[in-house]
Amino acid sequence: KGHGVIMLRQPEQRIMSAWYYDQHAWPFWYYQRWAVDLLEFAQVLSGCAVRMLTQAVQAENTLNYSPSPCGGPKPASAAEVTLAKQRLREGFVFVGLTDEWDLSICLLHAAFGGNCLASDWLNVKMGTNSSEDGYNTSELMGFTDAADGALFAEASVIFSEQLHHYSLSYDACQPCFHQAASAE
Repeated sequence: KGHGVIMLRQPEQRIMSAWYYDQHAWPFWYYQRWAVDLLEFAQVLSGCAVRMLTQAVQAENTLNYSPSPCGGPKPASAAEVTLAKQRLREGFVFVGLTDEWDLSICLLHAAFGGNCLASDWLNVKMGTNSSEDGYNTSELMGFTDAADGALFAEASVIFSEQLHHYSLSYDACQPCFHQAASAE
């Protein structure tokens, strides 16, 4: 098994977060313009996580002006989805879900040790349009990211398996939560 650690976000939430974070990862280098609306942005950036796990594109910067796995004219293929799911299973010793942050942090400490710290729950990159409660995805007009959705579903299964392996639940994680709260 590999040595990777990954935290994945629900795909439509990730897309909306990137949109509100100045169209993060939009391939301006390719289109020579910004996305005309959220739907176009979502369609172009769909499959971002799959492409990051399968495509060998090295971005020169993070300012949308050079190729990156997330934004590009070529959508993730079914073969890439299968490969990404395989790599998730075989290449990562830890799979967490940002949507399950509390349990993911508890699981991380159960798997690797260390004290649960208040800083484990600190949001260090909150933008002006961020949402701690999740974005209203109706703005996507029914669009769903099929490629990343399939990968996220696999990640959710792996996450559940890891919770079961370590006998973790919200109740079982209370000592970690209390430790972090007392360390503030």
